[in-house]
Amino acid sequence: MIYEETLDPHKNGSLSVIWTSLGLVALLIFIVGLSNLAYNRYGIEYSGYIAFLSYIIIGIYVYRKRILKYRYLVIDGILAIQTLVGRRNREIIKVALNEAIYFCPLAHEKRDQHTRYKNHLAVFNRRSSKAWVFAFKNEEKYHRIVLEPSEELIKIIKDHKLR
Repeated sequence: MIYEETLDPHKNGSLSVIWTSLGLVALLIFIVGLSNLAYNRYGIEYSGYIAFLSYIIIGIYVYRKRILKYRYLVIDGILAIQTLVGRRNREIIKVALNEAIYFCPLAHEKRDQHTRYKNHLAVFNRRSSKAWVFAFKNEEKYHRIVLEPSEELIKIIKDHKLR
């Protein structure tokens, strides 16, 4: 069995991309203007460095929240999670569904406080009411995957876990 779904950060399609692009251009123009003002009026020589650092921080934010997509795949009982940027994809993690310790909504998770988990985030908003946690043990390490699956993917994982 093969199942695939993609988690897209854009809720309303191309209109969101246009507004994001326009907002970025306006913000970058504002930062350059503020940097020039700080240099000309107050003689702050390192204002260009502050503007450059601001560009980097804004670029990281836009990349993570607006460009990056997540793909969830279930292939023959194996859950694979990938990041998608354009046509490139990179696998975050791959795990057999029968290795699950628990699979539940993030809001209902009760973790053992003495166990150290390696976290894998495949969501845009950790506080989303739709976020779920898939925990498993692999090679003596405990892992948690936070994802935002559809109802169909939840059903597939639960059905496979109950076998």
